[in-house]
Amino acid sequence: MSGNVVTETLPLAARGLDRRAVTAALMLVMVLASMEQTITSTAMVTIIGDLHGFQHYAWVASIYLLCCTVTMPLYGRLADVLGRKKVILFAILLFTVSSVLAASARSMLQLICFRGLQGLGAGGIMPLVLTILGDIFTLQERAKIQGLFSAVWGTSSLVGPALGAFLVKTLGWRWIFLVNLPFGLLGLGVLIWKYHDREKPHSTDLDLPGVLLLGIGCMAMLSALSLFGSDSWSWQTGVILITVTLVAFICFILRERSAANPIFSLPLIMNPNIGPALVGTMLLGVCIFGLDTYVPLYVQGGLDRGVTAAAGVVTPVMLTWALSGVVAAPLIIRWGFRKTAMCGACLVVLGFSGQLYCAWFHSASWKLTAVLAITGFGFGPASMSYILAAQDAVEWQQRGVVTGAVQFFRTIGGALGIGVLGALFNVLIQPRLHELHRLGVSSQALLNPSLRDRLDPKTIASIGTLIANGLFWVFVSMLGFAVLTLIFSSMMSRRRADHAVTVTEAMEAVAG
Repeated sequence: MSGNVVTETLPLAARGLDRRAVTAALMLVMVLASMEQTITSTAMVTIIGDLHGFQHYAWVASIYLLCCTVTMPLYGRLADVLGRKKVILFAILLFTVSSVLAASARSMLQLICFRGLQGLGAGGIMPLVLTILGDIFTLQERAKIQGLFSAVWGTSSLVGPALGAFLVKTLGWRWIFLVNLPFGLLGLGVLIWKYHDREKPHSTDLDLPGVLLLGIGCMAMLSALSLFGSDSWSWQTGVILITVTLVAFICFILRERSAANPIFSLPLIMNPNIGPALVGTMLLGVCIFGLDTYVPLYVQGGLDRGVTAAAGVVTPVMLTWALSGVVAAPLIIRWGFRKTAMCGACLVVLGFSGQLYCAWFHSASWKLTAVLAITGFGFGPASMSYILAAQDAVEWQQRGVVTGAVQFFRTIGGALGIGVLGALFNVLIQPRLHELHRLGVSSQALLNPSLRDRLDPKTIASIGTLIANGLFWVFVSMLGFAVLTLIFSSMMSRRRADHAVTVTEAMEAVAG
């Protein structure tokens, strides 16, 4: 194809741009979003050992996911109203500033607030990167460039846990928030210099009331889950939070039924070809983020293995997940969405069953690593089947809305699932924690190396057993969610994909 032809077929937004520089900047920005989801997993145990607030462990991950997810639809609308450049620059700047604030946190409350700000910035990064790529590349070019971005996403996700463990052991946990700054600042500078909007905004309708109601409902629900079983819980607080949750969700549903451009189209969500996929992806989100949040705590706090061992357990899951996406695409064509999703869900059930076996018999870390690697092989086929089944059930004009809904349900499932599992963990360990506190022993002592050295071996073993026993029932619940994922996968349509799965679609399915 000649250079003239390419120029003639380029989107308007791409003409006059240094596409190589813009693409490189977008890759750097992609590293921000992908690495941040995994780099904190192996550092969290060290963080709570330093900042205390053990009962708020789940909030650090949940608030990030919640703020990121709720704002994704809003960023898409803002990009149409204000232009891509202004919105993505704001998102990157907010993310980098909040990363510095998170690194300077002196308490768990401060860290939770700053992680929420990080989530508000991250919510705009991934959708806008994909949107800008769609603006500056032709359809023929997009498949190739998306494959490259898929590799960047997968590599960053794989590096995250190991890099987090390395930084904790060498420079300290605060550097897990600072290590992203060079990527963010360099990407920000290049986009300011090289990227310019060429198309005029064309949409002016923002469903701000819908976003606000959804955010209030999710935050109230997450607060109720987080406080349940902790010292801060009271029935009065619980009633207030549950009432706010119900009222906000009812008002949100009513709002979405009348909004001109709703965040979610309720008829689409209720479509029998889409509904089971959305529920399945939400349950899978609980499994994915539950594993990423609580397995490192089990390895470090329950097995007393250290941050490097925790990274060694979690990283292979990301690797097998990435590899499974390569196998899943042809399986969807051959078997259809339902069988492929069920195959993936079966592997997740098998992996979580092995995880439960390891927790029951206090198996070595390498055995836990092996069984969780099986779980990673299940994540790819299941997640890809859900998103492609939903996309295949609608016309092209509605595909973006459906894709956003799948991404939302997976992440919100992860955020609320972490909250549910955290509430269960709090309920199980609180009575024994009170006994230890009366004896002058803090649960954080096992997780903070400087404090741990002052404890006798019997006390260390007692705290480790407490954490391991509480997490055993968390693992039982995770297995239950995996079984529910399999059940809803079996309810999916028996349809097959009517086209070959492209690299673009595979990337959205694995990374979305």
